[in-house]
Amino acid sequence: MIRVCHIVQSYYPRDPRIRRQAEALAEAGHWVVVYCLRGPKEAKTEAINGVRVVRLPLSRKRGSKLRYLFEYMAFFLMVNLKMCKKKFDVVHVSNLPDFLVFAALVPKILGAKVILDEHDPMPELFVSKYGMSPEHPVIKILKWLQKISMRFADRVLTVNDAMRELLEQHTGGRPVDVVMNLPDDKLFHADREKDCSNASSGTFTLLYTGTVSRIYGLSMVIEAVASVKSEIPGLRLKIAGEGDDLQALCELSEQLDIADSVEFLGIVSFKQIPELILQSDVGVSTLKLDPLTDLCFNNKTAEYIAMGLPAIVTRTRTVEKYYPEGIVRFFEPGNMESFSKAIVELYADQELRQQMSRKGIEFSKRSNWSTEKQKYLDLIESLAR
Repeated sequence: MIRVCHIVQSYYPRDPRIRRQAEALAEAGHWVVVYCLRGPKEAKTEAINGVRVVRLPLSRKRGSKLRYLFEYMAFFLMVNLKMCKKKFDVVHVSNLPDFLVFAALVPKILGAKVILDEHDPMPELFVSKYGMSPEHPVIKILKWLQKISMRFADRVLTVNDAMRELLEQHTGGRPVDVVMNLPDDKLFHADREKDCSNASSGTFTLLYTGTVSRIYGLSMVIEAVASVKSEIPGLRLKIAGEGDDLQALCELSEQLDIADSVEFLGIVSFKQIPELILQSDVGVSTLKLDPLTDLCFNNKTAEYIAMGLPAIVTRTRTVEKYYPEGIVRFFEPGNMESFSKAIVELYADQELRQQMSRKGIEFSKRSNWSTEKQKYLDLIESLAR
C-alpha cells in the first residue's frame, strides 16, 4: 500500500481532476489524504469514497491581487504545519500557485517523491487575467518561480500535449508527463445517441457548466441569445457555476430584456451535471482566445460530448488538435456572428445534431478517464518503487 498526499488550494470534491486522481488511488488499495480549502458548512475532516479529506481553515474570496497573494501564503503555511507530522511515499501538489510544491520539502527530505501537477501555467494565467505584459516584472518573477518549482519536483505532470511542450522549455531537459483531464466514464456516458428532435419539449436549451469568469466569454453567449431569440422559439440558456462575472452577466441579461430566457443555477453538484446535460440540446464552450486559453482543454466540453450532447466550441489550437471535425461545431474566437450562426444552424439541422451526438459517444468510448487513470496509477507506483 502506497501512502499518497494530495495538496490542492481548491475545494474537494468539487475539483474533478483531483477527485478522480484521489479516488483512483483509493480504488487501487492505496492510502490517500487530501489537504484542501474549507468552504462554508464543510466538515474539517471526512472520508469520501475511501479518500481522507482534511480541510484547512481558509476559504477562497475573489478580490485583488493582494487578496490572492494572502490566500496563497496562508495556505502554504498551513500545509507546511500539517506536512511536518506525517510520512508519505508520494506527495502530489497541484498548482496554483507553483511554489506550493515547496510545502513538500520535509516529506522529500524524509524520502517521499514529489509530483507537481501544472493545471494552469501561472505566468500565462496572470497575463490573461490581469492584462499584464509578458515582460512585466511580476510575470518574470512568476516564470522564475515556475522554473524552480518544476525543478524541485521529482516529476512534472500536466493536462495536455500543448501544455507539455510549453513546460518542457523550463524543466532543464526533464520530460513532462501528461494525464488528460477527461470525464469519468462511470458518471458521464451514454448508452445511445441523444434524441435530437425539437418538437417534443417546445424549448431549445443551451447549457454552460463551469467557472463564470470573463475569459469564458459568456457575455457573448447572452448577446447571441438576444440576437437569435426571434428565430428560435423557446430558446433558453442555462448557466451552472459561480465566478466573478456572475453579477455582470445577470445585469446584461436584464439590459437585453432576456432575463426570462437565461437561468443562473449557481453551484451545481458534479453528480447533477449529467442530468443537466440530458435536459439540454446544445452545450457551449466560448473561451476567449489568448496565450492561456489557446493551451486549454476544456473538461466541460468533454463531458458534453461523452453524453452525446452536441457542442459549440471556440476554435483553439489545443481543442482543434484533439477533436476531429464533425464531433463539435467550431466557431471563430470572439466572433458573435460566427457563434450565433452556429446556434441557428444546429437548431435547424436536427440530423446534424444527431450525427454529432453519435460521433461524440463513439469518440468518448476510446478516450476517457479509464484510459488516463491507468497512466496515473502507473506513474504513482513507479515513483513509490
